[in-house]
Amino acid sequence: MSMCDELGPGQPYLEEYVEEAGKTSLCATDGTNCDEKSLQYLEKFKAKDKAAWTAQAERLEGLEAGDMKPDLKDWIKKRKKILLSLLSEHESKAEL
Repeated sequence: MSMCDELGPGQPYLEEYVEEAGKTSLCATDGTNCDEKSLQYLEKFKAKDKAAWTAQAERLEGLEAGDMKPDLKDWIKKRKKILLSLLSEHESKAEL
């Protein structure tokens, strides 16, 4: 299978790779491109601090290793991406 077939249209892998490598999410920390569920989660965690984000990301990492339905695993991945985006944004602001 060629790279274009594996990462091309109809495959979620390229989007997942870009989000993971860039430590970002399509659901931006300002709420753009978020579905309702993700937006509620984002708003809940924006009010918390870096320690809470880190603890929650670690907790989700542990949960992700377990067996579960695909939709639940996807929700864990979305939450992790949101938290990593918050952490990345916090680190960027701290460098300034």
